[in-house]
Amino acid sequence: MSAKSIDLDENQQLALLNEWNNRPDDPPYIKELIELVFPEVPEDKRDGRSKYGRAVKKFLAEKSLKAKVSHKYYPKEKIELTEDQKEFITNNCGAMKPMELARVTFDDPTISPLDLRYKVLFDFLKTINNKVKYSDVTDEETAAEAGYSPPKSEARALVRVNKYVYNGIDKDKVTTKIKRNLYTLIGYMHTFRFLHQIGTYNIETDRELFESSFVRYTWDKPDLTQEEVDQYIVLSAEVVIASNIQRRVERLQQLLDRNAEDTEGRRMAMSLVEAINTAQTEYNQCVNRQTKLLNELKEKRSHRMSKMMQESASILNLVELWKDEESRHKMIKIAELRKKNVSKEIERLTSMEEIKSRIMGISEEEVLNG
Repeated sequence: MSAKSIDLDENQQLALLNEWNNRPDDPPYIKELIELVFPEVPEDKRDGRSKYGRAVKKFLAEKSLKAKVSHKYYPKEKIELTEDQKEFITNNCGAMKPMELARVTFDDPTISPLDLRYKVLFDFLKTINNKVKYSDVTDEETAAEAGYSPPKSEARALVRVNKYVYNGIDKDKVTTKIKRNLYTLIGYMHTFRFLHQIGTYNIETDRELFESSFVRYTWDKPDLTQEEVDQYIVLSAEVVIASNIQRRVERLQQLLDRNAEDTEGRRMAMSLVEAINTAQTEYNQCVNRQTKLLNELKEKRSHRMSKMMQESASILNLVELWKDEESRHKMIKIAELRKKNVSKEIERLTSMEEIKSRIMGISEEEVLNG
């Protein structure tokens, strides 16, 4: 092996071929291949112009192969949606936002608005009828997909309710009462306290759990005070806290199971057991806070609704009494008018001259004037 040229041995050649064959859709860069067969080479020598790079390129050329170089741009291949993916998107675009659809369709929770897969899905969404989509998707809304956006219209609020509430709202049977509930929910979800709280969650599942809890608790309660809205926000946050504690307990339990099998791990077992017990205590306290807060909110609203029903009942009784008295007076007046008309008719019939005149066909004026 001279200072100017290097020949690859059989093991190095085999390693290069295996790496190449394992990546048919994404050929490796020359730097990666140099690092694979010359791991001891310094970083500044892992270049196609070095003797190591020339040795790798020479071998690849013999096999009619060409590795990628870092200074050259390689355009990404266009992504095509499969028929199954298109069917899934069409069937679920009414209940999921574009970002949610992209992450589920491609099974990758790290997809961002700049991802090529998201752009392909977004373009396909534009071809779907607006009546079945989650919302009328516009380019201006793309930037908001990375964060949280509360519903701003009745249609969006309806979709959000149906996403979290089983047998929620039939969009073909939206009554005035349901419209009022939806517009009130929109107001609840645009409060600063709600937006601030949901903005603290970096994990998508935590954000959705918080939103789902709040929507399920409040969507059919248009009479909540501002204080009660804040309490429901706290209650929904407690649900997320309880979920995170459960995840922590599960991780600690898995660690305990693994470490209990070996001698050294048994030393950690006591610490893990103590940590699990502490987490379980925190979970129980969190559940108790939820129960207490929920009962307080139910009791307050029940008392308020009962008072409103009593007031409404009193007003209804007064209306009914007024209506009854008014009807009674009308009936009395009708009876008096009828009695008066009958009396006049009797007096008229008692006049024989008039009766005779009518029988003879002569009017009173003709008799008087001959």
